[in-house]
Amino acid sequence: MLNRLQIFGLSAILAVASLSGAWAQGVAQAFTYQGSLRQGGNPVTNPSQPMTFRIYNALTGGTLLWNSGAITVNVQNGLFTVQLNAPATVWTGADRFLEIQVGSTTLSPRVRINPTPYANTATLLNMFQSGTTNPDRMVITHSPGFTDWGLQYRDSDDSFHFLGGGVSMFRVGLFDGRVEIPGTLRIPTGAAAGRVLTSNASGDASWQDLPAGASAWTVSGTNIYNSNTGNVGVGTNNPTVKLEVKGGLLVDSSAGNLRIGYPSSSNQWYFATLNGGADLMLWENAANRLRVFFQAGGNIGIGTQTLMSARLNVATDSTIDNATLRLHESANDFARLEFTNTNTARKWHIAGLIGSAVANDRLNFWNSSAGDIMSIRGDGTVAVKVLEITGADLAEKFPTTDEVEPGMVVEIDPDNPGHLRKAQGAYNRRVVGVVAGANGLSKGIVLGNLEGSESHTPIAMSGRVWVYADAAERAIEPGDFLTTADAPGYAMAADDLAKAQGAIIGKAMTRLEKGKTGMVLVLVNLQ
Repeated sequence: MLNRLQIFGLSAILAVASLSGAWAQGVAQAFTYQGSLRQGGNPVTNPSQPMTFRIYNALTGGTLLWNSGAITVNVQNGLFTVQLNAPATVWTGADRFLEIQVGSTTLSPRVRINPTPYANTATLLNMFQSGTTNPDRMVITHSPGFTDWGLQYRDSDDSFHFLGGGVSMFRVGLFDGRVEIPGTLRIPTGAAAGRVLTSNASGDASWQDLPAGASAWTVSGTNIYNSNTGNVGVGTNNPTVKLEVKGGLLVDSSAGNLRIGYPSSSNQWYFATLNGGADLMLWENAANRLRVFFQAGGNIGIGTQTLMSARLNVATDSTIDNATLRLHESANDFARLEFTNTNTARKWHIAGLIGSAVANDRLNFWNSSAGDIMSIRGDGTVAVKVLEITGADLAEKFPTTDEVEPGMVVEIDPDNPGHLRKAQGAYNRRVVGVVAGANGLSKGIVLGNLEGSESHTPIAMSGRVWVYADAAERAIEPGDFLTTADAPGYAMAADDLAKAQGAIIGKAMTRLEKGKTGMVLVLVNLQ
């Protein structure tokens, strides 16, 4: 009967070598076990002895942690050697006991496993296991009484942590490469104030003095400022410009936009770019105060993104007291709008002056070579050096009682004071002129465009106009005096000059053959 088991400890060196190779491959940890098997006091010799090895967490009873299954073991003169491949999860640091079964006989008592497998595990820090959800574990502990102090590996984010009382004081991430120090980093002696940590081309770091003229940054309470008078500030410790900031600057590039502003809870103002920089907006408390739209061609729209035909397009709903564009001069001087180009050094100004009285107000059109070209005073008076008019006559608007058209001769309507009508009858002394604008000859000056008379008829009282003429009795020749004809609204040549006095329209400038009616160009000169 098998009743004696002898264990020899010369397997420790072999176990370490085997375990290191196995762990590097991410498989179960193996160790070599050697023993002596006797029966009746005599060594057992059997080259094919069936044996089973089990590991428990207690000397008796307990939980089975590993079972080798039946193994054929060569036993010579009572001695045997076997390699056991228990998984790494068996070795947690708690006591472990080996149970051996030979054939159908289980030997007793179980054998306490001495530190050799644990030493193997400790050699490899007991943390390199396959899988992604292995438990966190301490690599180095302060002492059994201080298990929350030391170096810990955390499988959750592949990182090492130096713990103090269970709190991470220093973290090194294997996956993300980040080094984190939640507490204070203390600069060692020699890295005095004003020195900087820098590196050379090889990546070696050292503390160095600032180069001449370089800037050092200082933190003072809530202020950050450049101590080398480079002006920066941010909350300031007195830099006056080249940034400064003070009350609050927000730069927010979320959703593809950039916002710069003052994010107060009660009054929020933002200067922002929208649509990836295509729009520019001044925004207050969810209200769009000013929005500028940009087109790819360079056109800019203020208040519009559709009326974009010019370089600058402004769309407003203005009133008399609400201007679309305002130019303000801080001194008692002209507020100017300038026009220039690259063709010449000359330039134009439209300049407005607000005087001490309305009559002193002026809007000037000024040229750098000729000076003031035209001036409009506040009382409505216009002064101009030379007035050149492209039209051909002087006309005034009148209401008419008849339906008239350009080129017709008109007279005073005796039945409607202030009104005119088609001239009726030859040599009519009530004649006042010709309806302007016939044959496309434009009007020069139009008088009487008073409120309510915008739609009245312009009557030429001087200058050149085309007139309807009747040459039934005789031809009209250039230079002939023209008077009213029997046909309503028509003119004819005046044969009886004595009778025509007070009824002459003017002088004909073109010919009309006898027996015809048509248009004649007349130089209006009532007499």
